[in-house]
Amino acid sequence: MKLLTRLLPLTVIAIMASVPVRAVNPFTRDSMTRADVDPVVVQLDSMSYQLFTRDKLFGNTAELERCINITRDQLPTYTPAEMKQRMKLIPAVMSMDYNSDVQAFIDLFAYRKREFMTKILASSQIYFPMFEAELDKNHMPDELKYLPVIESALNPQAVSSAGASGLWQMMYGTGKMMGLDGNSYYDERRDPKKSTQAGVKYLKQLYDLYGDWPLALAAYNSGPGYVNKAIARSGGVKNFWAIKNMLPAETRSYVPTFLAIVYTMHYHKDYKLVSAEPKRELYAVDTIMIQGRVTLRHIAQTLGMPIEELQFLNPSLKVGIVPNTANGFPLNIPVNYFASFEARKEVLMNDPELTAQATANEQYANPTMVRVPRYVYYKVRKSDNISTIAAHYGVGVAEIREWNHLKNNYIAKGQNLKILTFPEVPSYQAPGTSTAASTQVKISNPKTDTIGHVVSEQTVYYYDQNKIDTTKTVSIKKPTPPTPSQVKAAANVRYYRVQSGDSLWSIAAHYPGLTINKLKADNRISGASLMKGQVLKIIL
Repeated sequence: MKLLTRLLPLTVIAIMASVPVRAVNPFTRDSMTRADVDPVVVQLDSMSYQLFTRDKLFGNTAELERCINITRDQLPTYTPAEMKQRMKLIPAVMSMDYNSDVQAFIDLFAYRKREFMTKILASSQIYFPMFEAELDKNHMPDELKYLPVIESALNPQAVSSAGASGLWQMMYGTGKMMGLDGNSYYDERRDPKKSTQAGVKYLKQLYDLYGDWPLALAAYNSGPGYVNKAIARSGGVKNFWAIKNMLPAETRSYVPTFLAIVYTMHYHKDYKLVSAEPKRELYAVDTIMIQGRVTLRHIAQTLGMPIEELQFLNPSLKVGIVPNTANGFPLNIPVNYFASFEARKEVLMNDPELTAQATANEQYANPTMVRVPRYVYYKVRKSDNISTIAAHYGVGVAEIREWNHLKNNYIAKGQNLKILTFPEVPSYQAPGTSTAASTQVKISNPKTDTIGHVVSEQTVYYYDQNKIDTTKTVSIKKPTPPTPSQVKAAANVRYYRVQSGDSLWSIAAHYPGLTINKLKADNRISGASLMKGQVLKIIL
């Protein structure tokens, strides 16, 4: 499903160019052949390193260690004629061709990568029944079940350097075309069952295109484009061995590697290869539909099972969280944990980690808005007078004079006037803290006021989480603090901008309990006239 040759380190490519197909003694542990550094084998090694099942879920018995450490002289060898005959005896629909390329990879898997093969034999017990059933359903050769071995080392969470993922190493675009979905939480390319259905479907399409299984395998690796070009260059010959040298390096060795894996696994007993046995039957599972988000860690801890086992059974989950989906998410759990799951379902679906996170998100996404006292500085323009400025901010002329230490109503162009306002600011309450906890707000960055003038905010205030503290004096560092009466009024103050057609009576009628006289007193209005755009304080 991907090409790796261009991604290999230059040192590996250099070794491939210099190492002969067979070293002097190709079976010793210290020798290296071209097969050892073949692109497909390098990728297989990478997939094998990603596996966590070997140590976590499979037993490491003395018999297994003896199997791995058997030396070459304790194992059978066969002549080329015998090997050719043994290949023919494999019950396969595909042609089990034999040549020196295939032999090089058989030597690698049967003699030198014995530990790798014990892992593959173990994992095959889990996945091969599913592969066989899907291939049989589609009337396809049973031996295609070996393809995921060279694709992913039977690791459902394997990810290649080219971005292919899952047992069948589907690229993202190919997976989409084959009906595999994915998002931030899960990737169906890693789902063993769904990816098997997609992989078999894609293989069938390739076979329908070429009518030849080796060519279909080559196209599965490199894509149909490379295979089509090679066929065209060969004059239209549709035979893998005839076009092999016209294909990319990885694809040239892909089919021989596949044939070598089929041979080695079919005859594994002859080579004294044994399977690493699961600590228990890993795929004896129940599928439970989960409604709601919950972490695998919480499920594992609640059920008292290893987190690695739960991850192994649910490889499609990318971040260890079961997502909240419309129809529920199918979670695989071992059958012996099913009763415990049902008994503790309420606890399982109340994940404290996600609950705390959701509470925090809700807190910060929907803060309580409170009003705090804050001084702004207004720069006087040529047409301004102290009355219009006072009306704009909803304060009295006397208050402006007091805050700015003015002896009269005279103000000059360019003069900065200090105005006390009570803007709304968000109040955040962290989970676990008291609603009465005090919060400190410090404003120091210049901003612009509501009519476009530069203001400078330099005041530090302490206020209650939900409202201005009406029982304590507000502490203001700079400039002079407001009077207690101003702070108390700010506790329940609202602001209203006068619209065309408004009157004192109509505005007071909007606020239950507010009288015209109180509205006039709170805003120091002597007459009955109002100006459009004037800001009134509404103190209830």
